[in-house]
Amino acid sequence: MLLERDVSPLRTQDSVWSCQLPMQTKSICPECTQVLDAILYENCGQVWMFKNCPEHGQWNELIDRDSRFFLRRRANHFDFPTGLDTPHTQSTGNCPLDCGLCSAHKNTPCMVNIDLTNRCNLNCPICFANANASGRVFDLSLEQLEEMLNQTMAIRPRPPLSVQYAGGEPTIHPDFIQAVRMAKDKGVLDIQVASNGLKFAHSKEFTAQAAEAGLNVVYLQFDSLSDDIYEQSRGRPLLEKKMQAIENLRQEGVMVTLVPTIVSGLNDHQAGKILEFAVQHSDVITAVSFQPVSLTGRYDEAQRKEMRYTMSDMARDIQAQSGILDMYEDWYPYSVVNPISRLVEAIKGTPQNHFNCHPHCGVASYLIVDRKNKQAVPLTRFFDIQAAMQDIEYEAEALEKNSWRKPWSKFQLMRKLKKHFRPEKVPEGLDFDQLLEFVNTFIEAGKVDRPERGHFFHVMGQRFDVLLLAAMHFQDAYNFELDRVKNCVIHYAAPNGRFYPFCTWNSGPCHRYAVEREFSRPVGDQK
Repeated sequence: MLLERDVSPLRTQDSVWSCQLPMQTKSICPECTQVLDAILYENCGQVWMFKNCPEHGQWNELIDRDSRFFLRRRANHFDFPTGLDTPHTQSTGNCPLDCGLCSAHKNTPCMVNIDLTNRCNLNCPICFANANASGRVFDLSLEQLEEMLNQTMAIRPRPPLSVQYAGGEPTIHPDFIQAVRMAKDKGVLDIQVASNGLKFAHSKEFTAQAAEAGLNVVYLQFDSLSDDIYEQSRGRPLLEKKMQAIENLRQEGVMVTLVPTIVSGLNDHQAGKILEFAVQHSDVITAVSFQPVSLTGRYDEAQRKEMRYTMSDMARDIQAQSGILDMYEDWYPYSVVNPISRLVEAIKGTPQNHFNCHPHCGVASYLIVDRKNKQAVPLTRFFDIQAAMQDIEYEAEALEKNSWRKPWSKFQLMRKLKKHFRPEKVPEGLDFDQLLEFVNTFIEAGKVDRPERGHFFHVMGQRFDVLLLAAMHFQDAYNFELDRVKNCVIHYAAPNGRFYPFCTWNSGPCHRYAVEREFSRPVGDQK
Protein backbone atom coordinates (compact mmCIF):
# COMPACT_ATOMS: atom_id res chain seq x y z
CA MET A 1 0.00 0.00 0.00
CA LEU A 2 1.38 3.39 -0.97
CA LEU A 3 1.40 5.94 1.84
CA GLU A 4 0.94 9.67 1.34
CA ARG A 5 4.52 10.42 2.35
CA ASP A 6 5.77 8.36 -0.61
CA VAL A 7 4.51 10.72 -3.34
CA SER A 8 6.17 14.08 -3.74
CA PRO A 9 6.91 16.26 -5.58
CA LEU A 10 4.01 15.91 -8.01
CA ARG A 11 3.32 17.12 -11.52
CA THR A 12 -0.20 18.11 -12.50
CA GLN A 13 -1.84 17.10 -15.77
CA ASP A 14 -3.91 20.30 -16.06
CA SER A 15 -1.38 22.41 -17.95
CA VAL A 16 0.82 19.82 -19.67
CA TRP A 17 0.42 16.20 -20.69
CA SER A 18 3.19 14.97 -18.41
CA CYS A 19 4.92 11.75 -19.39
CA GLN A 20 6.30 11.20 -15.92
CA LEU A 21 4.92 9.54 -12.83
CA PRO A 22 3.77 10.28 -10.18
CA MET A 23 1.09 12.81 -11.14
CA GLN A 24 -1.96 14.28 -9.47
CA THR A 25 -5.56 13.72 -10.47
CA LYS A 26 -9.05 13.89 -8.97
CA SER A 27 -11.15 10.83 -8.22
CA ILE A 28 -14.06 9.80 -6.00
CA CYS A 29 -14.56 7.54 -3.01
CA PRO A 30 -16.14 4.25 -4.17
CA GLU A 31 -18.35 4.23 -1.09
CA CYS A 32 -19.68 7.80 -0.75
CA THR A 33 -18.65 9.34 -4.15
CA GLN A 34 -16.98 12.27 -2.36
CA VAL A 35 -14.42 13.92 -4.65
CA LEU A 36 -10.87 13.12 -3.52
CA ASP A 37 -7.35 14.13 -4.43
CA ALA A 38 -5.67 11.12 -5.99
CA ILE A 39 -2.21 10.16 -7.17
CA LEU A 40 -1.20 8.09 -10.17
CA TYR A 41 2.13 6.43 -9.45
CA GLU A 42 4.34 3.64 -10.74
CA ASN A 43 5.10 0.48 -8.83
CA CYS A 44 6.98 -2.50 -10.33
CA GLY A 45 6.28 -1.29 -13.87
CA GLN A 46 2.54 -0.89 -13.22
CA VAL A 47 0.41 2.25 -12.84
CA TRP A 48 -1.69 2.58 -9.70
CA MET A 49 -4.09 5.13 -8.24
CA PHE A 50 -3.99 5.98 -4.55
CA LYS A 51 -6.67 8.00 -2.76
CA ASN A 52 -7.77 8.47 0.82
CA CYS A 53 -11.33 9.15 1.99
CA PRO A 54 -11.58 10.66 5.50
CA GLU A 55 -14.59 8.46 6.21
CA HIS A 56 -13.92 5.25 4.27
CA GLY A 57 -10.14 5.03 4.31
CA GLN A 58 -7.48 4.39 1.69
CA TRP A 59 -8.03 2.97 -1.77
CA ASN A 60 -5.33 1.60 -4.05
CA GLU A 61 -6.33 0.67 -7.60
CA LEU A 62 -4.54 -0.84 -10.59
CA ILE A 63 -4.87 1.52 -13.58
CA ASP A 64 -2.58 -0.16 -16.11
CA ARG A 65 -0.38 -3.23 -15.90
CA ASP A 66 2.32 -1.62 -18.06
CA SER A 67 3.57 1.89 -17.28
CA ARG A 68 5.42 2.16 -20.61
CA PHE A 69 2.20 1.52 -22.53
CA PHE A 70 0.33 3.99 -20.29
CA LEU A 71 2.84 6.82 -20.69
CA ARG A 72 3.17 6.30 -24.43
CA ARG A 73 -0.53 7.10 -24.80
CA ARG A 74 0.00 10.38 -23.00
CA ALA A 75 3.07 11.21 -25.09
CA ASN A 76 1.14 10.64 -28.34
CA HIS A 77 -1.96 12.59 -27.31
CA PHE A 78 -2.96 15.55 -29.52
CA ASP A 79 -5.02 17.75 -27.22
CA PHE A 80 -7.41 20.09 -29.04
CA PRO A 81 -10.57 20.71 -26.97
CA THR A 82 -13.51 22.15 -28.87
CA GLY A 83 -15.29 23.73 -25.93
CA LEU A 84 -19.06 23.63 -25.56
CA ASP A 85 -21.25 26.51 -26.74
CA THR A 86 -24.47 24.92 -25.49
CA PRO A 87 -24.03 23.84 -21.84
CA HIS A 88 -27.23 22.91 -20.04
CA THR A 89 -25.98 23.79 -16.55
CA GLN A 90 -23.37 26.15 -15.18
CA SER A 91 -20.33 24.77 -13.41
CA THR A 92 -20.72 24.86 -9.64
CA GLY A 93 -17.46 23.11 -8.82
CA ASN A 94 -19.41 19.99 -7.90
CA CYS A 95 -18.20 17.72 -10.73
CA PRO A 96 -19.25 14.97 -11.35
CA LEU A 97 -22.40 15.21 -9.23
CA ASP A 98 -24.04 18.17 -11.06
CA CYS A 99 -23.60 16.87 -14.60
CA GLY A 100 -25.82 17.94 -17.33
CA LEU A 101 -23.48 19.06 -19.32
CA CYS A 102 -21.94 21.98 -17.47
CA SER A 103 -19.88 24.89 -18.75
CA ALA A 104 -16.66 23.25 -17.49
CA HIS A 105 -16.96 20.46 -20.06
CA LYS A 106 -14.17 20.67 -22.66
CA ASN A 107 -15.62 18.96 -25.73
CA THR A 108 -18.68 18.51 -27.87
CA PRO A 109 -19.62 14.85 -28.36
CA CYS A 110 -18.59 12.73 -31.32
CA MET A 111 -21.39 10.36 -30.36
CA VAL A 112 -24.60 10.71 -28.35
CA ASN A 113 -26.16 7.59 -26.84
CA ILE A 114 -29.89 7.35 -26.21
CA ASP A 115 -31.34 4.58 -24.06
CA LEU A 116 -34.63 3.62 -25.74
CA THR A 117 -35.53 1.11 -23.03
CA ASN A 118 -34.02 -0.74 -20.11
CA ARG A 119 -35.97 -3.90 -20.96
CA CYS A 120 -33.96 -6.76 -22.45
CA ASN A 121 -34.48 -10.19 -24.00
CA LEU A 122 -31.45 -11.49 -22.09
CA ASN A 123 -30.59 -11.44 -18.39
CA CYS A 124 -26.81 -11.19 -18.40
CA PRO A 125 -25.02 -11.75 -15.06
CA ILE A 126 -22.55 -8.91 -15.81
CA CYS A 127 -25.15 -6.30 -16.88
CA PHE A 128 -26.12 -3.27 -14.81
CA ALA A 129 -28.54 -1.62 -17.26
CA ASN A 130 -31.74 -3.65 -17.37
CA ALA A 131 -35.20 -3.70 -15.81
CA ASN A 132 -34.59 -6.97 -13.99
CA ALA A 133 -31.61 -5.44 -12.16
CA SER A 134 -33.31 -2.13 -11.33
CA GLY A 135 -36.87 -3.36 -10.69
CA ARG A 136 -38.27 -0.58 -12.89
CA VAL A 137 -39.24 -0.33 -16.57
CA PHE A 138 -37.97 2.58 -18.63
CA ASP A 139 -39.33 3.14 -22.17
CA LEU A 140 -38.93 6.34 -24.16
CA SER A 141 -41.94 7.66 -26.04
CA LEU A 142 -41.48 8.92 -29.58
CA GLU A 143 -42.31 12.42 -28.33
CA GLN A 144 -39.52 12.25 -25.77
CA LEU A 145 -37.15 10.84 -28.37
CA GLU A 146 -37.90 13.59 -30.87
CA GLU A 147 -37.12 16.27 -28.31
CA MET A 148 -33.86 14.52 -27.35
CA LEU A 149 -32.81 14.26 -31.00
CA ASN A 150 -33.64 17.94 -31.54
CA GLN A 151 -31.46 18.87 -28.57
CA THR A 152 -28.69 16.57 -29.82
CA MET A 153 -28.58 18.14 -33.26
CA ALA A 154 -28.60 21.61 -31.66
CA ILE A 155 -25.28 20.99 -29.85
CA ARG A 156 -22.68 23.58 -30.80
CA PRO A 157 -20.10 24.35 -31.99
CA ARG A 158 -20.96 21.14 -33.85
CA PRO A 159 -23.52 18.33 -33.48
CA PRO A 160 -22.24 14.77 -33.13
CA LEU A 161 -21.48 12.56 -36.11
CA SER A 162 -23.20 9.54 -34.55
CA VAL A 163 -26.26 8.69 -32.52
CA GLN A 164 -26.30 5.27 -30.93
CA TYR A 165 -29.50 3.73 -29.57
CA ALA A 166 -28.77 1.71 -26.45
CA GLY A 167 -30.53 0.13 -23.49
CA GLY A 168 -31.37 -2.52 -22.26
CA GLU A 169 -31.90 -4.05 -25.67
CA PRO A 170 -33.07 -1.18 -27.90
CA THR A 171 -34.37 -3.39 -30.71
CA ILE A 172 -37.23 -4.66 -28.52
CA HIS A 173 -38.62 -1.15 -28.13
CA PRO A 174 -41.96 -1.24 -29.99
CA ASP A 175 -41.04 1.89 -31.98
CA PHE A 176 -37.45 0.94 -32.82
CA ILE A 177 -37.85 1.23 -36.61
CA GLN A 178 -39.56 4.61 -36.24
CA ALA A 179 -36.73 5.70 -33.94
CA VAL A 180 -34.14 4.89 -36.61
CA ARG A 181 -36.15 6.70 -39.27
CA MET A 182 -36.57 9.71 -36.99
CA ALA A 183 -32.80 9.99 -36.49
CA LYS A 184 -32.29 9.85 -40.24
CA ASP A 185 -34.90 12.55 -40.81
CA LYS A 186 -33.16 14.76 -38.22
CA GLY A 187 -29.96 14.63 -40.25
CA VAL A 188 -27.89 12.24 -38.12
CA LEU A 189 -25.00 11.11 -40.33
CA ASP A 190 -24.24 7.79 -38.62
CA ILE A 191 -27.05 5.85 -36.90
CA GLN A 192 -25.99 2.97 -34.67
CA VAL A 193 -27.62 0.50 -32.31
CA ALA A 194 -25.90 -1.33 -29.43
CA SER A 195 -27.49 -4.77 -29.56
CA ASN A 196 -27.15 -8.39 -28.52
CA GLY A 197 -28.23 -9.22 -32.08
CA LEU A 198 -31.11 -11.58 -31.27
CA LYS A 199 -33.79 -9.71 -33.25
CA PHE A 200 -31.49 -9.36 -36.25
CA ALA A 201 -30.78 -13.10 -36.07
CA HIS A 202 -34.45 -14.08 -35.70
CA SER A 203 -35.91 -11.91 -38.44
CA LYS A 204 -34.56 -11.04 -41.87
CA GLU A 205 -37.63 -8.87 -42.33
CA PHE A 206 -36.81 -6.83 -39.22
CA THR A 207 -33.20 -6.47 -40.39
CA ALA A 208 -34.36 -5.24 -43.80
CA GLN A 209 -36.75 -2.75 -42.21
CA ALA A 210 -33.97 -1.35 -40.00
CA ALA A 211 -31.65 -1.00 -42.99
CA GLU A 212 -34.32 0.73 -45.05
CA ALA A 213 -35.06 3.11 -42.16
CA GLY A 214 -31.41 4.22 -42.17
CA LEU A 215 -29.49 2.03 -39.72
CA ASN A 216 -25.76 2.21 -40.50
CA VAL A 217 -24.00 0.16 -37.82
CA VAL A 218 -24.89 -2.57 -35.32
CA TYR A 219 -22.66 -2.41 -32.26
CA LEU A 220 -22.86 -6.16 -31.65
CA GLN A 221 -22.23 -7.69 -28.24
CA PHE A 222 -19.64 -10.36 -29.08
CA ASP A 223 -17.76 -11.83 -26.12
CA SER A 224 -16.35 -15.00 -27.62
CA LEU A 225 -16.24 -17.60 -30.37
CA SER A 226 -17.12 -20.25 -27.79
CA ASP A 227 -20.55 -20.95 -26.28
CA ASP A 228 -19.20 -21.95 -22.89
CA ILE A 229 -18.15 -18.33 -22.36
CA TYR A 230 -21.56 -16.99 -23.43
CA GLU A 231 -23.16 -19.32 -20.90
CA GLN A 232 -21.08 -17.68 -18.16
CA SER A 233 -21.27 -14.06 -19.33
CA ARG A 234 -24.78 -13.99 -20.85
CA GLY A 235 -26.52 -16.95 -19.27
CA ARG A 236 -27.06 -19.01 -22.45
CA PRO A 237 -25.29 -20.21 -25.64
CA LEU A 238 -25.44 -17.46 -28.26
CA LEU A 239 -22.74 -18.07 -30.87
CA GLU A 240 -25.13 -19.41 -33.51
CA LYS A 241 -27.38 -16.37 -33.03
CA LYS A 242 -24.41 -14.00 -33.39
CA MET A 243 -23.38 -15.64 -36.65
CA GLN A 244 -26.90 -15.48 -38.06
CA ALA A 245 -27.22 -11.82 -37.08
CA ILE A 246 -23.96 -10.98 -38.87
CA GLU A 247 -25.10 -12.80 -41.99
CA ASN A 248 -28.51 -11.09 -42.05
CA LEU A 249 -26.87 -7.69 -41.58
CA ARG A 250 -24.35 -8.45 -44.34
CA GLN A 251 -27.18 -9.16 -46.77
CA GLU A 252 -28.76 -5.79 -45.99
CA GLY A 253 -25.52 -3.81 -46.20
CA VAL A 254 -25.51 -2.82 -42.51
CA MET A 255 -22.02 -2.66 -41.02
CA VAL A 256 -21.09 -4.48 -37.80
CA THR A 257 -18.80 -3.49 -34.93
CA LEU A 258 -17.93 -6.42 -32.67
CA VAL A 259 -18.03 -5.44 -28.99
CA PRO A 260 -16.34 -7.95 -26.67
CA THR A 261 -16.68 -7.23 -22.95
CA ILE A 262 -13.39 -8.61 -21.66
CA VAL A 263 -13.22 -10.14 -18.18
CA SER A 264 -9.85 -11.29 -16.87
CA GLY A 265 -9.88 -15.07 -16.48
CA LEU A 266 -13.10 -15.49 -18.46
CA ASN A 267 -12.52 -14.53 -22.09
CA ASP A 268 -9.22 -12.65 -22.25
CA HIS A 269 -7.77 -15.64 -24.13
CA GLN A 270 -10.30 -14.96 -26.92
CA ALA A 271 -9.09 -11.44 -27.87
CA GLY A 272 -6.85 -12.62 -30.70
CA LYS A 273 -9.44 -15.05 -32.06
CA ILE A 274 -12.09 -12.33 -32.16
CA LEU A 275 -9.69 -10.07 -34.07
CA GLU A 276 -8.89 -12.85 -36.56
CA PHE A 277 -12.61 -13.50 -37.04
CA ALA A 278 -13.13 -9.82 -37.85
CA VAL A 279 -10.33 -9.92 -40.42
CA GLN A 280 -11.96 -12.90 -42.14
CA HIS A 281 -15.26 -10.99 -42.36
CA SER A 282 -13.99 -7.46 -43.03
CA ASP A 283 -16.58 -6.96 -45.79
CA VAL A 284 -19.25 -6.55 -43.08
CA ILE A 285 -17.25 -6.14 -39.84
CA THR A 286 -15.67 -2.70 -39.92
CA ALA A 287 -14.48 -2.46 -36.31
CA VAL A 288 -13.80 -4.33 -33.09
CA SER A 289 -14.35 -2.36 -29.89
CA PHE A 290 -12.81 -4.14 -26.90
CA GLN A 291 -14.36 -3.09 -23.59
CA PRO A 292 -12.65 -4.22 -20.37
CA VAL A 293 -15.35 -4.90 -17.80
CA SER A 294 -16.17 -2.21 -15.23
CA LEU A 295 -16.19 -3.48 -11.65
CA THR A 296 -19.55 -2.34 -10.31
CA GLY A 297 -19.75 -4.54 -7.23
CA ARG A 298 -17.85 -4.45 -3.95
CA TYR A 299 -14.45 -6.11 -4.09
CA ASP A 300 -11.34 -5.95 -1.95
CA GLU A 301 -8.06 -4.83 -3.47
CA ALA A 302 -6.77 -8.35 -4.17
CA GLN A 303 -10.00 -9.31 -5.97
CA ARG A 304 -9.97 -6.14 -8.03
CA LYS A 305 -6.38 -6.65 -9.12
CA GLU A 306 -7.17 -10.21 -10.18
CA MET A 307 -10.31 -9.21 -12.12
CA ARG A 308 -9.01 -5.94 -13.59
CA TYR A 309 -8.28 -6.04 -17.32
CA THR A 310 -6.37 -2.99 -18.52
CA MET A 311 -5.51 -1.45 -21.87
CA SER A 312 -2.02 -2.95 -21.87
CA ASP A 313 -3.43 -6.39 -21.01
CA MET A 314 -5.54 -6.20 -24.15
CA ALA A 315 -2.66 -4.99 -26.33
CA ARG A 316 -0.35 -7.70 -25.00
CA ASP A 317 -2.96 -10.45 -25.45
CA ILE A 318 -3.67 -9.43 -29.04
CA GLN A 319 0.03 -9.38 -29.84
CA ALA A 320 0.60 -12.80 -28.28
CA GLN A 321 -2.55 -14.44 -29.65
CA SER A 322 -2.66 -13.04 -33.19
CA GLY A 323 0.83 -11.75 -33.93
CA ILE A 324 -0.71 -8.96 -36.00
CA LEU A 325 0.01 -5.90 -33.84
CA ASP A 326 2.92 -4.75 -31.71
CA MET A 327 1.64 -3.46 -28.37
CA TYR A 328 4.08 -0.53 -28.24
CA GLU A 329 4.18 0.47 -31.90
CA ASP A 330 0.68 0.04 -33.30
CA TRP A 331 -1.69 1.53 -30.69
CA TYR A 332 -2.45 5.23 -30.30
CA PRO A 333 -4.89 7.38 -28.31
CA TYR A 334 -8.04 8.31 -30.23
CA SER A 335 -6.83 11.89 -30.52
CA VAL A 336 -4.08 10.92 -32.98
CA VAL A 337 -6.31 12.09 -35.89
CA ASN A 338 -7.04 15.47 -34.27
CA PRO A 339 -4.40 17.36 -36.29
CA ILE A 340 -6.31 16.60 -39.51
CA SER A 341 -9.52 18.00 -38.02
CA ARG A 342 -7.62 21.01 -36.72
CA LEU A 343 -6.08 21.74 -40.12
CA VAL A 344 -9.41 21.33 -41.94
CA GLU A 345 -11.02 23.65 -39.39
CA ALA A 346 -8.33 26.26 -40.03
CA ILE A 347 -8.71 25.96 -43.83
CA LYS A 348 -12.51 26.00 -43.96
CA GLY A 349 -13.13 28.28 -40.99
CA THR A 350 -15.94 26.02 -39.73
CA PRO A 351 -15.95 23.77 -36.61
CA GLN A 352 -15.00 20.12 -37.15
CA ASN A 353 -15.52 17.06 -34.98
CA HIS A 354 -12.52 16.28 -32.78
CA PHE A 355 -11.80 12.89 -31.22
CA ASN A 356 -10.46 14.58 -28.14
CA CYS A 357 -11.17 12.10 -25.39
CA HIS A 358 -8.65 11.76 -22.60
CA PRO A 359 -5.62 9.54 -23.40
CA HIS A 360 -6.43 7.33 -20.38
CA CYS A 361 -9.79 6.43 -21.94
CA GLY A 362 -8.55 4.06 -24.59
CA VAL A 363 -6.49 3.27 -27.66
CA ALA A 364 -7.09 2.57 -31.33
CA SER A 365 -5.36 1.14 -34.35
CA TYR A 366 -6.19 0.65 -38.03
CA LEU A 367 -5.64 -2.56 -39.95
CA ILE A 368 -5.56 -2.70 -43.74
CA VAL A 369 -7.17 -5.99 -44.76
CA ASP A 370 -6.51 -7.56 -48.16
CA ARG A 371 -9.81 -9.12 -49.23
CA LYS A 372 -7.96 -11.37 -51.66
CA ASN A 373 -5.79 -13.25 -49.17
CA LYS A 374 -7.34 -12.08 -45.85
CA GLN A 375 -4.02 -10.74 -44.64
CA ALA A 376 -4.09 -7.79 -42.23
CA VAL A 377 -1.34 -5.19 -41.84
CA PRO A 378 -1.35 -2.31 -39.34
CA LEU A 379 -1.41 1.10 -41.01
CA THR A 380 1.57 2.05 -38.85
CA ARG A 381 3.81 -0.48 -40.66
CA PHE A 382 3.93 1.63 -43.81
CA PHE A 383 2.87 5.05 -42.53
CA ASP A 384 4.57 6.94 -39.68
CA ILE A 385 1.34 8.28 -38.23
CA GLN A 386 2.85 10.02 -35.22
CA ALA A 387 5.42 11.98 -37.25
CA ALA A 388 2.84 12.82 -39.92
CA MET A 389 0.31 14.09 -37.40
CA GLN A 390 3.00 16.17 -35.68
CA ASP A 391 3.83 17.84 -39.01
CA ILE A 392 0.15 18.46 -39.73
CA GLU A 393 -0.27 19.90 -36.22
CA TYR A 394 2.52 22.40 -36.95
CA GLU A 395 0.88 23.35 -40.25
CA ALA A 396 -2.52 23.82 -38.58
CA GLU A 397 -1.00 26.01 -35.88
CA ALA A 398 0.82 28.10 -38.49
CA LEU A 399 -2.37 28.53 -40.52
CA GLU A 400 -4.32 29.62 -37.44
CA LYS A 401 -1.79 32.44 -37.02
CA ASN A 402 -1.33 33.26 -40.72
CA SER A 403 -4.45 32.91 -42.85
CA TRP A 404 -2.51 33.81 -46.01
CA ARG A 405 -1.16 30.22 -45.96
CA LYS A 406 -4.58 28.79 -46.91
CA PRO A 407 -3.90 28.38 -50.66
CA TRP A 408 -0.92 26.17 -49.85
CA SER A 409 -2.33 24.23 -46.91
CA LYS A 410 -3.93 21.36 -48.83
CA PHE A 411 -0.73 20.94 -50.79
CA GLN A 412 1.23 20.94 -47.54
CA LEU A 413 -1.07 18.27 -46.13
CA MET A 414 -0.49 15.97 -49.10
CA ARG A 415 3.25 16.63 -49.06
CA LYS A 416 3.58 15.86 -45.38
CA LEU A 417 1.52 12.69 -45.67
CA LYS A 418 3.67 11.46 -48.55
CA LYS A 419 6.85 12.32 -46.64
CA HIS A 420 5.92 9.72 -44.01
CA PHE A 421 4.60 7.06 -46.40
CA ARG A 422 6.86 3.99 -46.73
CA PRO A 423 6.16 2.46 -50.16
CA GLU A 424 8.66 -0.37 -49.62
CA LYS A 425 6.53 -1.70 -46.74
CA VAL A 426 3.07 -1.24 -48.24
CA PRO A 427 0.96 -4.34 -49.05
CA GLU A 428 1.06 -5.34 -52.71
CA GLY A 429 -1.67 -3.58 -54.66
CA LEU A 430 -1.94 -0.59 -52.31
CA ASP A 431 -0.57 2.83 -53.18
CA PHE A 432 -0.35 6.35 -51.77
CA ASP A 433 -3.47 7.58 -53.59
CA GLN A 434 -5.55 4.96 -51.79
CA LEU A 435 -4.10 6.11 -48.47
CA LEU A 436 -5.15 9.65 -49.36
CA GLU A 437 -8.65 8.40 -50.03
CA PHE A 438 -8.74 6.97 -46.50
CA VAL A 439 -7.41 10.19 -44.95
CA ASN A 440 -10.04 12.09 -46.92
CA THR A 441 -12.77 10.25 -44.99
CA PHE A 442 -11.67 12.17 -41.89
CA ILE A 443 -11.64 15.43 -43.82
CA GLU A 444 -15.15 14.88 -45.20
CA ALA A 445 -16.58 13.25 -42.05
CA GLY A 446 -18.83 16.19 -41.26
CA LYS A 447 -20.35 16.77 -44.68
CA VAL A 448 -24.08 17.42 -44.78
CA ASP A 449 -24.56 14.82 -47.50
CA ARG A 450 -25.36 11.47 -45.93
CA PRO A 451 -22.53 8.99 -46.64
CA GLU A 452 -23.22 5.74 -48.38
CA ARG A 453 -23.69 2.98 -45.82
CA GLY A 454 -20.32 1.60 -44.76
CA HIS A 455 -18.41 4.01 -47.02
CA PHE A 456 -15.98 5.11 -44.32
CA PHE A 457 -14.26 1.73 -44.17
CA HIS A 458 -14.47 0.73 -47.83
CA VAL A 459 -12.38 3.45 -49.42
CA MET A 460 -9.35 1.59 -50.74
CA GLY A 461 -10.79 0.18 -53.91
CA GLN A 462 -12.28 -3.27 -54.28
CA ARG A 463 -9.35 -5.12 -52.77
CA PHE A 464 -8.71 -3.52 -49.36
CA ASP A 465 -10.86 -2.88 -46.31
CA VAL A 466 -10.01 -0.79 -43.25
CA LEU A 467 -10.65 -2.46 -39.90
CA LEU A 468 -10.73 -0.16 -36.89
CA LEU A 469 -9.54 -1.69 -33.63
CA ALA A 470 -10.59 0.26 -30.57
CA ALA A 471 -10.48 -0.25 -26.84
CA MET A 472 -12.38 1.92 -24.40
CA HIS A 473 -11.84 1.36 -20.69
CA PHE A 474 -15.03 2.79 -19.22
CA GLN A 475 -14.58 3.85 -15.63
CA ASP A 476 -15.91 2.47 -12.39
CA ALA A 477 -15.86 4.03 -8.95
CA TYR A 478 -12.46 2.52 -8.14
CA ASN A 479 -10.47 3.94 -11.09
CA PHE A 480 -12.59 7.08 -11.67
CA GLU A 481 -10.86 10.27 -12.91
CA LEU A 482 -12.69 13.59 -13.14
CA ASP A 483 -10.41 14.84 -15.90
CA ARG A 484 -11.58 11.98 -18.11
CA VAL A 485 -15.18 13.03 -17.48
CA LYS A 486 -14.50 16.65 -18.45
CA ASN A 487 -12.90 15.53 -21.72
CA CYS A 488 -15.56 12.93 -22.61
CA VAL A 489 -16.78 12.81 -26.23
CA ILE A 490 -19.42 10.08 -25.76
CA HIS A 491 -22.48 11.53 -24.06
CA TYR A 492 -25.89 10.24 -23.04
CA ALA A 493 -29.01 12.25 -23.83
CA ALA A 494 -31.75 12.01 -21.20
CA PRO A 495 -35.46 12.87 -21.24
CA ASN A 496 -34.86 15.56 -18.58
CA GLY A 497 -33.19 17.68 -21.28
CA ARG A 498 -29.63 17.09 -20.09
CA PHE A 499 -26.55 15.33 -21.48
CA TYR A 500 -24.20 13.22 -19.38
CA PRO A 501 -20.65 11.98 -20.03
CA PHE A 502 -20.66 8.21 -20.48
CA CYS A 503 -18.77 7.49 -17.26
CA THR A 504 -21.03 9.61 -15.05
CA TRP A 505 -24.12 8.00 -16.57
CA ASN A 506 -23.01 4.41 -15.98
CA SER A 507 -20.52 4.68 -13.09
CA GLY A 508 -19.37 6.99 -10.33
CA PRO A 509 -22.48 9.03 -9.50
CA CYS A 510 -24.52 6.80 -11.92
CA HIS A 511 -26.91 9.50 -13.14
CA ARG A 512 -28.66 6.74 -15.09
CA TYR A 513 -30.36 5.54 -11.93
CA ALA A 514 -31.79 8.92 -10.96
CA VAL A 515 -33.09 9.59 -14.48
CA GLU A 516 -34.64 6.14 -14.81
CA ARG A 517 -36.35 6.49 -11.42
CA GLU A 518 -37.90 9.75 -12.57
CA PHE A 519 -39.07 8.50 -15.96
CA SER A 520 -39.86 4.83 -15.27
CA ARG A 521 -42.47 2.69 -13.56
CA PRO A 522 -42.13 -0.38 -11.30
CA VAL A 523 -41.90 -3.73 -13.08
CA GLY A 524 -45.44 -5.11 -13.45
CA ASP A 525 -47.17 -1.72 -13.49
CA GLN A 526 -49.21 -0.95 -16.59
CA LYS A 527 -48.94 2.39 -18.35
